[in-house]
Amino acid sequence: MKKFAFLLTAGLACLALTAGRPLNTTLVRTSCADPCLLYEDGWFYITMTGSSKIAIVKDRSLARLTTDEHPTQDNIVYNSAYDPTVTDIYGPDATINGTWSPEIHYFSEEEFPGMSGWYMFFSLRKKTVINGKLSSKDIHMVVLKSKSGKVDGPYVSPLTGVESQTQPFLTPDGEMVNEWCVGPSLLRIPSGKYRGVYLMWIEEVGRGEGLGKFYQKIMISRISSPWQLAGESGMITYPTQEWEFHGSSQTHPRVVEGATAVYGDEGEIFLAYCGSGYWSDYGLGQLTLRRENGDYADPLKTESWIKYEENPVFTSVGSPHLRGAGHAFFLKDKEGKRFFCYHAYPVVDGRKGKGRNAYIEPYSIEKSAACPSAPEGVLKMGATGTGIAAPVEYRINFKY
Repeated sequence: MKKFAFLLTAGLACLALTAGRPLNTTLVRTSCADPCLLYEDGWFYITMTGSSKIAIVKDRSLARLTTDEHPTQDNIVYNSAYDPTVTDIYGPDATINGTWSPEIHYFSEEEFPGMSGWYMFFSLRKKTVINGKLSSKDIHMVVLKSKSGKVDGPYVSPLTGVESQTQPFLTPDGEMVNEWCVGPSLLRIPSGKYRGVYLMWIEEVGRGEGLGKFYQKIMISRISSPWQLAGESGMITYPTQEWEFHGSSQTHPRVVEGATAVYGDEGEIFLAYCGSGYWSDYGLGQLTLRRENGDYADPLKTESWIKYEENPVFTSVGSPHLRGAGHAFFLKDKEGKRFFCYHAYPVVDGRKGKGRNAYIEPYSIEKSAACPSAPEGVLKMGATGTGIAAPVEYRINFKY
């Protein structure tokens, strides 16, 4: 499928040297939370979570996707101050202080006739203050479409063509999805009874009900357009493993979020998802979609997803250089080698830094590690392949 896999190319060679100095080839961009990194037509693009705006930075060299070369404020493609949908969702005088987890995806004419192109998915958090503290109780998913047909936009409403006017996700009946929703991402099933394009997102349960009763769950539904659900939704997973409980409290949920599809060369479908609070022992876990008699199981059923017993498969716990490593986005180079981009806090003077950076590391699918809870193999993530975040000094040897 055209543009289905995003490929790294010879531009990675520029990571080797800049102005004669060796580069840290793990670090991609500073001040970059929830990165989405992709390659298209000779350009690298990266977008990230913002406050009230979203930026897309592009360069022909991955090594120059830096804040010095491309300041965020010079590359804005969405501004919530100009978005009438904010009022439609939240009412008059509402403002946004979170444009969370943007992802950019391409849809073909085969998938959605008359609607093909690049789309950006993200969530809008209303600025809400409770007892003197910012709250995340008001948040909804939205979508924009690139008007130019290029990754960097400009981004407009897919219905009206107005810049920065987001389109809320709709139910099968055409009503706005009103539930608390964050982290939209895509899953594609290539064949069989359940072939199609699916939206995944995060819902929450039990806000305000206390420890153990407040948690997140990963949801899924087939979509009939880039902004509308096609039918009933199902739950992929919720927190069930002890490592997913870290960071939870009376006011903080047990976390599973950021579900991202990872595709193997032989039809395997995995989900890499975040577990634990990003403020604690954040990491990535693995789920595998069952295959039965050569066909995929129903992705809307929780029992179709097998959770790896040895999770997390990637974490910065134990790393002297990083904290809170997670939120992965997956891609390949021109030779089919696998990489993932993620965020983490750097350790500065022995303590967690204030801002998150984007890093890139290789990953593999280890068939030899297959077991009942990982029947298609295990995602081995990080340069060492141990499941521990690689030191930021590690240098990937790109051969181009």
